[in-house]
Amino acid sequence: MNALELDTPALYVDLDALERNIARMQARCREMKVGLRPHIKTHKTPEIARMQLAAGAIGLTVAKAGEAEVMPGDDLLIGYPLTKEKYARVRELAKTRRITVAVDSVAIAQGLPGINTLIEVDIGAGRCGVQTPEEAVAVAQACTNFQGLFYYPAWLDENEFKAGGAKVAATIEALKRAGFETKIVSGGSTPGVVKTPIIPQTTEIRPGTYIFNDATCVTMGLCAEDDCALRVLTTVVSTSVPGQCIIDGGSKTFTYDATKGAPNYGRFPGRGWTMPRMTEEHGHVALNGGSAKVGEKVWVIPSHVCPAVNLQDELWYGRHGQVEGKWVIAARGKIR
Repeated sequence: MNALELDTPALYVDLDALERNIARMQARCREMKVGLRPHIKTHKTPEIARMQLAAGAIGLTVAKAGEAEVMPGDDLLIGYPLTKEKYARVRELAKTRRITVAVDSVAIAQGLPGINTLIEVDIGAGRCGVQTPEEAVAVAQACTNFQGLFYYPAWLDENEFKAGGAKVAATIEALKRAGFETKIVSGGSTPGVVKTPIIPQTTEIRPGTYIFNDATCVTMGLCAEDDCALRVLTTVVSTSVPGQCIIDGGSKTFTYDATKGAPNYGRFPGRGWTMPRMTEEHGHVALNGGSAKVGEKVWVIPSHVCPAVNLQDELWYGRHGQVEGKWVIAARGKIR
């Protein structure tokens, strides 16, 4: 079956690009001598997680306990602050698998006796994480099984990375003085991978988006368009307004995360089109001098692939534009 025969909107994964992305990231980690613990937030699909593990990943990263419950593997890191309602589920998971949890407060550390813990350090992203080495020591003292540190570099530039590295080093030294050995330093994001050596204490990284890549990755020079393994097949449903067409995918297909650095919600391979506006079911596409026909099938690379996947139930996959099968997005909606 040709992928263009799929009912739309539909997510289609090119297996050649997917396998290439897995192999490249694994090779890069070997070169940097760090473990790869990919974040499943991008694909949320057990079959793809198994491919990553088979290629050499040391374990997986999830955000929520619900994701951990449907993912394969014997070694899982929950990289999101827990609340006490999740404790029982985490303890249940830890009966059969190695579970590690990232924490940044004394209260949560105290609620996880016997569970492996990493202390999150804010190196500049301004999201979560202790702010000082002294805070890290206080949280470590509340842990019963302290393993190391966790940081999130997001889109930090080189100078910000260096400042973050100094903070990591100072935190490790403070912990050492307090009698704690930092065995693990877990970092990494897809845009931060190349800068990993700036923080040489890093032992593993957690990129997620690299598995598919997206329009933001292309725009920011992180990959080529051909490296975008996932695309959304859509159909032109209206051309009544001059200079634009409407496709059958809006914010309930692509989400409102615009391409970084540009007000655009999708990339149209081989076309000069842009999508500067969406409503719930309508993608407002600027033709920019091009043309469109009602009923025409159109491929779109999402601006941010992670939430786009979470809006769907299934991923179709194949090679050379043909459909070989589909995967259920088992962790879709696992937000608790």
